[in-house]
Amino acid sequence: MGEQSFEVKFEPSGRTVDVLAGTSLVEAAGRAGTAMDMPCGGTGTCGKCRVRVNDAPEAVDAEQRAFAAAEVAQGWRLACRQRVTRDMTVVVPESSVFGGRHQILTDHDTGAVHDLEPEVRQARVRMRRPTLEDGMPDLVRIEEALRASGAWNGDGVLKASPATLHRTVAALRDGGYEGWALLRDGAMLDYHPGETRTPSYALAFDIGTTTLAGVLLDLSDGTEKAVVSRINPQTAHGDDVISRISHAVQGERELRELRGAVTAAAGEMAAELCRSAGVAPGAVHTAAFSGNTTMEHLLCGIDPAPLSMVPFVPVFGRGLSVTAAELGLAIHPEARAYVFPVIGGFVGGDTVAGLLATALPERAGATLFVDVGTNGEIVLSHGGRLWAASTAAGPAFEGARISCGMRATAGAVEKVVIDERVRLGVIGGGAPAGLCGSGLIDLCGQLLKCGALGCDGRLPAPEALPENIPADMAARFQRDADGEVEFVLSDDGTRRVSLTQRDVRELQLAAGAIRAGIAILLRQAGLEIDQLGHVLVAGGFGSFIRRDNAQRIGLLPPELPHDRIVYIGNASLAGAKWGALSRRARARAEVIARLARHVELSNDPDFAMEFAMAMYFPG
Repeated sequence: MGEQSFEVKFEPSGRTVDVLAGTSLVEAAGRAGTAMDMPCGGTGTCGKCRVRVNDAPEAVDAEQRAFAAAEVAQGWRLACRQRVTRDMTVVVPESSVFGGRHQILTDHDTGAVHDLEPEVRQARVRMRRPTLEDGMPDLVRIEEALRASGAWNGDGVLKASPATLHRTVAALRDGGYEGWALLRDGAMLDYHPGETRTPSYALAFDIGTTTLAGVLLDLSDGTEKAVVSRINPQTAHGDDVISRISHAVQGERELRELRGAVTAAAGEMAAELCRSAGVAPGAVHTAAFSGNTTMEHLLCGIDPAPLSMVPFVPVFGRGLSVTAAELGLAIHPEARAYVFPVIGGFVGGDTVAGLLATALPERAGATLFVDVGTNGEIVLSHGGRLWAASTAAGPAFEGARISCGMRATAGAVEKVVIDERVRLGVIGGGAPAGLCGSGLIDLCGQLLKCGALGCDGRLPAPEALPENIPADMAARFQRDADGEVEFVLSDDGTRRVSLTQRDVRELQLAAGAIRAGIAILLRQAGLEIDQLGHVLVAGGFGSFIRRDNAQRIGLLPPELPHDRIVYIGNASLAGAKWGALSRRARARAEVIARLARHVELSNDPDFAMEFAMAMYFPG
């Protein structure tokens, strides 16, 4: 059975998670979808992960140094220093969130915060009423008024679709020729009468192979109004991109089927976001999408066949501008969506969005960006250059191809701690139903630590166990009905959750692929691992990985001190948010995509050997 868990509610998001006793607030925040800003790597020295805890526990020394006495009395604590020992409510200020608005809108060259630059904006319009002597057409009248006020200085003439003009007829006259024009480049998208500008919003989506995430943003100040996520319905056609491509290339019907699945989901998510925030869909005027190369091709209905054959060339590289309706979004009829540029065949717009959100090219020193997921994307930044690669990590981290594997949902074992006994953290509490990716990493890492799992990944037979391992652990090494060794996490008579030898091999393949990819990029840049200043671990799943166990199995470089490994959460969604809010961000994304050098690992003569060596867990 899983141990008792505690409920932690995070404000202002309102998200609630159940976590095992002793879980750090940083980890709990990550499970709630909030990545804390921790430049020190969670050592308590930078003081950036400030939170306010209700009925706060006693402050430790690091917190006494980080806060004034009055702040300590008010419940201010450091998320990296506090652990969950009861039900809690935690207030997380925006300044403590990695990728929050204060960071996303920061010019990293100057440190100055610049204004939002959405592709759509509203301009105040005051016009003379038409007369028999002044019969100027409505659109020309609006254009002249905009030019006279300095609100628009575009080249050529102001354009508008027939549908927009139709809506403008009554709006102009009802408002006495005073109102607000909604503009995008040289076109008017809408016109609203009155003295007050109308609300204006944007959508941002991360289109992942396994999960979809979306957020609604206020274009006036960039604030987040609502968030939603769900499983990508394309998983019905396979867990990985290769399976999706194989299905799509069968014919136009299959391609439309895959595209329709994801656009329908995006449309439903957009409607849910608007309902949640009390926003009229017509007030949403722009959107941005990030995803891996295959997902973006399928989203846009582009034949992905070239991605399945050597040399794995994507059809497009630069960002695309697509009507929102084409992507399933029932928002403003003139709205368009920006689809992020891609770097190469298997390093896509999600990686570009992550590099944008983290300002990786501008960071001093050597920095490694690792997005842990079905496809492991790796980018190395050093000396103003970027090397990017993708490794076929497989779906083990999502719980697929694991005998008792499952996604990180209710009932999944997501944390394992082994001391004198085996303690399990189960999402939602109660009896374990299966093992998710973070639990798999924890379990193998803990078994390695105790000497109950060899560096070659072999599970020992019950009769060959080391003598010094705890009795509770030893009792869990059993043989299944076929005589194969397994490690039993729980067995209530109706459901048995265990780790098999094949499960360990799947983890070795997944972790080894990423580890080998890191080694190749470092070699191409002429660097050693200890020269890395930081490793940024991205991806929704990445937020749930414990450093100790991830390093122990070799998923993250075991040679690096903990303070150099920083979890940054869903950097793809953070970048998509910036792309939805700023034309400047989109321009920067285009530069980043073309700056990066795409490294095809399979072509590197050393990759096969590196991968074979990486299959062994570090000694």
